[in-house]
Amino acid sequence: MPAPDIRGRKVKWLVLLLAVLAAGCRHKPVQQRALDIRQLDSLVGLALRETAEGNERDSVSRPAYPAAVLLFYQKKQYAPRWSSRGKPAAQADSLLTFIADAADYGLYAAAYHYPGLKKMLDRAHTDTLAWRDVDLWRNIDLQLTDAFMKMANDLRYGILPRDSITLRKDSVLGDTAMAALLGGALGRQRIKAVFDSLQPYDPRYRRLQSAFAEYRRETADMKWDTDLPEQYTDTAAFREKLVRRLLQERMLDSADAGNSARITAALKAFQRLHDLYPDGVVGARTLAALNISKQQRYARAALNLNRWRQLPDSLPDEYIWINIPAYALQIWRDDTVRLSSRIVVGKSDHNTPLLSSSLINFQLYPYWRVPFSIIVREMLPAIKRDITYLEKHNLEIVDRHNNIVDPYKLNWKKYNDHYFPYLIRQMTGLDNSLGIIKFNFRNRYAVYLHDTNARGLFGKSYRALSHGCVRVQQWDSLAMYLVRGDTVHHMRDSVLTWMARQTQKLVVLRTRVPIYIRYITCEADNRDHLIFHEDVYGYDSTEIRKMKMYRRN
Repeated sequence: MPAPDIRGRKVKWLVLLLAVLAAGCRHKPVQQRALDIRQLDSLVGLALRETAEGNERDSVSRPAYPAAVLLFYQKKQYAPRWSSRGKPAAQADSLLTFIADAADYGLYAAAYHYPGLKKMLDRAHTDTLAWRDVDLWRNIDLQLTDAFMKMANDLRYGILPRDSITLRKDSVLGDTAMAALLGGALGRQRIKAVFDSLQPYDPRYRRLQSAFAEYRRETADMKWDTDLPEQYTDTAAFREKLVRRLLQERMLDSADAGNSARITAALKAFQRLHDLYPDGVVGARTLAALNISKQQRYARAALNLNRWRQLPDSLPDEYIWINIPAYALQIWRDDTVRLSSRIVVGKSDHNTPLLSSSLINFQLYPYWRVPFSIIVREMLPAIKRDITYLEKHNLEIVDRHNNIVDPYKLNWKKYNDHYFPYLIRQMTGLDNSLGIIKFNFRNRYAVYLHDTNARGLFGKSYRALSHGCVRVQQWDSLAMYLVRGDTVHHMRDSVLTWMARQTQKLVVLRTRVPIYIRYITCEADNRDHLIFHEDVYGYDSTEIRKMKMYRRN
């Protein structure tokens, strides 16, 4: 039975022959060591082509580069762009320096190959035989190009995922645009200038970035305790811990450690840093701020830089800006604040939503149509206990035809969380929960801006106290500002007269004013010092985790 063995051996030889022929048809691997400095750039160029065409000997162990990186080299005929004849270009060191300072911009150096690039460039500068290593120069070129493109994209758009309120329609720089951007930066030797041009122009972003970089330098060698007890009494032991904490952050000088007045002044300065009422007393919110670590503060500042990058390249010439954690409303026109007001925002279980819209009108002496959730959770139980609750709070029952219903004729026992076929509204007047005025803008949350009959709340430092709508302290100034240019339909004198006469009036704005409700927990004040607002809704911790995931990736 020899025939099968002969056929088997023939098949094996045929397979081996085909494998040899196939190997001979492949591109030969690029020579990995240059023998002459004059051939180095050509060999590096061949290695770059090899990468782009996927012909690496050990492609499994090498990183995959984005299409924009490979397109860049294709357009440059695969010539090395970051080195020449065994010497790194000046732009290579410029980019490495910028990456080293990535944290000043709220970014992570490790996301841009920093450890590996520094090691390779150090070797390129110090090892006299490094010029012979073709693979070294290929990797330097590829990783610098990839780092530039990733950083350019992150400085322009931020590293947080897009969300429903992000205004930018473009989500990424295209491959061709990115290649052109890098080509221009290298051609004109202006790496930092290009990165600066990609960041938001808004003065609030610029001040925050500058203040954060300075804050990092000031606190670089600081370390402070974050173990002050949440449950405490004002004992000598606690006071010792507090003094130690203020000394560690250099809020207090060691010479003043026994001076009660100086300790109180230092604590007030700390409270102002965290946008807390500066009473010099350690309350629960001050204690929580004292227990925030340096790294947590860095992360919060970085997070807010990235939030700014999600806004468009330029905001409108005029708009209303509401920052929830700062409890502040501002009208911006031509990059200048024209009006400011304290506000009250939603409680932590009735969050004021983040949104973008446009103010379209305001209603003088409005009814307050009570939301169904408030009716069933708060009012129904109170009405069932005491029917006079409605009269005491100036409330009336309305059916679906807008007819007023006598509450004494209703069987309140049959109404519950799932069944209540009426509306409850609060009649107009100074006791109305909406106050004198309601400002309307389209949104799916049924929220609006308004005055309030509880104006004492504006004096509190913690003002997350509403059911979701935004209460405005300077409601009258806001109304006058909105009609300031209308000399035909709603002159300022007319609006003032309607207010004085308690006249119900819908004032339609001649020009819609954009309104942005945002969540910025770290800002720079007028002296370019960082201010940390309380994370009232807990959004920071969630988004910081997302940023850390990006760093690991």
